[in-house]
Amino acid sequence: MKTKFTRSDLWKILQDAGMDHPQAAALTNQVIAALAAAIEAGQVIELRGLGTFEPRERRPYHSHNPRSMAPVNVPARRTVFFKPCAALKAAMNRRGGIGDSP
Repeated sequence: MKTKFTRSDLWKILQDAGMDHPQAAALTNQVIAALAAAIEAGQVIELRGLGTFEPRERRPYHSHNPRSMAPVNVPARRTVFFKPCAALKAAMNRRGGIGDSP
C-alpha cells in the first residue's frame, strides 16, 4: 500500500526535535516556499542524499484526443525534473533503508 509523506509529517519531525507546532509549521512553509521560488527562477536545487530538482522546458508537440482521435496541439511548458541520487536509487532497490550498508 502506498502512503504519503506530507507537510504535517515534517512538522511532527521538527516537533520531535524540540520545536513547537507554530515554529515547525512556519519553518516548513518557509523552506518549501524558498525551494519553489528557486525552481521558478530557473535554479537547480541539489539536496545531497536525496537528489536534484531541475526546471526544464518541454517542447510543444502534436498529439490526439484518444476518445475522438481529434488532433491536439500541446503548447510548450515548464516542468520540474527530479533526478534521485545514487544512494536513494540503491535504497529503493533493496529491502533495507538509506542508512543500511549495501
